[in-house]
Amino acid sequence: MEVCNARGSFSSYLYEIRFIILFYVIGDWVSTVCALPQGMEYNPIPAMILENYGIYHLLLVKIGFILMLFYVAPLIKTSGKKWAFMKHTIESVGVFVTANNLMVVYYGNSLIQALGIV
Repeated sequence: MEVCNARGSFSSYLYEIRFIILFYVIGDWVSTVCALPQGMEYNPIPAMILENYGIYHLLLVKIGFILMLFYVAPLIKTSGKKWAFMKHTIESVGVFVTANNLMVVYYGNSLIQALGIV
């Protein structure tokens, strides 16, 4: 019975973070794969992972982040609106980096470069 609860809990967790998975994990990773031939990774942590281990290890790190978040989520959910804030923040970061990478793919210039940040 305990395994069914854990499986149900994990599947409901995955549904709850579906936009994080869509944009932060899948969208960012796929758009990074497409954008790397036309530019470089400016974020130092993913750049180090890409340089030393390759693109698939970056995906493994993102999956590890999702698993870590699963174990931390119950603690965050007990503190009111922090879970919703954190979830929406990660989703927003995922949308931003995916859009930024897609701009590199289609326009050859990222949003960050257009704003003059880098």
